[in-house]
Amino acid sequence: MEEITYKDLSQTELENLKDLYIASRLTSMSETDLRSFVKEIIEDQIKGTVGHSEEKEAWHEMKEHFSEDLSKMIEEVKAKNKNKNPQEIKTPEELEFDKRLSLLKRKEEEQNTNSDMW
Repeated sequence: MEEITYKDLSQTELENLKDLYIASRLTSMSETDLRSFVKEIIEDQIKGTVGHSEEKEAWHEMKEHFSEDLSKMIEEVKAKNKNKNPQEIKTPEELEFDKRLSLLKRKEEEQNTNSDMW
């Protein structure tokens, strides 16, 4: 018997199958599993932002969530970071630059290692 793939389904059939999968997956998860899963998704969504547009979207979500409490939350964060060395506090752009620079250095080292082997 030939294996069926997603290509064998119409877009509507595929969407319906996805809905069944989501419902079944949610039903089979415990509350602890659900909380853990949602936490992982939100962390990826908010902390995994790259670039200005994604950071702007994450900011909008946090602003909507905290609504009137946003200013209070910002003040708390600022107070916690007040005693830190200013060099330790970096903007999202600086953090992204550091990540890219680190990746470039690692790739360069890998290339040097590979070229030395030959």
